[in-house]
Amino acid sequence: MNDRTAPYSDRENIDRWAIAEIGPAISRILSDKGLMRPDAARCIGFFYVDHEEGITFRIHSLCRTEAGRPPEIVVEFENHGEGLILPSDEVEAYTLLSNDEANSLSLLEEQRWRIYYEPEPLRAVRKRTDLDRFRAPGYFDDVSVILYSKDREIIPEGVWVRLEEQSADGASFQGTLLNEPYSNFGVHEGEMVTVCFAEDEEGRFLVAETG
Repeated sequence: MNDRTAPYSDRENIDRWAIAEIGPAISRILSDKGLMRPDAARCIGFFYVDHEEGITFRIHSLCRTEAGRPPEIVVEFENHGEGLILPSDEVEAYTLLSNDEANSLSLLEEQRWRIYYEPEPLRAVRKRTDLDRFRAPGYFDDVSVILYSKDREIIPEGVWVRLEEQSADGASFQGTLLNEPYSNFGVHEGEMVTVCFAEDEEGRFLVAETG
């Protein structure tokens, strides 16, 4: 295994298998369900994006490790660990597995549960590396946006938008406004806005125009 441990970037983590130490948060989940094993000090899980909850770690199996040897799986949980999930920022020391390492542990078989979390419109948006600098830490589908109005007397505001899809040409995005603006932009929390890139002398940023 690669000896590198966290922190990894959100981009590196998503859709990746990892081997993690059983820290307090993971221990609590396993203990609550009576799944702790004294012969397993680590677990194997998968990082994926939950549209509402952000980047999530799903515990697939428990394992033990010895220096210079691949992990030995002690127990695999049913349904790929359905219900054994926690936010990515609660996973402490972990190491991402390469595809070859995951394949050697028979982890790359089809996982139908992932289809629910990877609809095609979101998959296209998640592939956009040019959005990464605007994404909220841990919440891969949420981006920071400057909201402004055609009424130039209204001061632009920074808001968060949860992206839902991009246009056919990839030039704009549709998303849900996640917080209520202080000023009256004519759009409110929970409503859809159109987001696109803009540039000025200070660089590139995301904007949503109203009015």
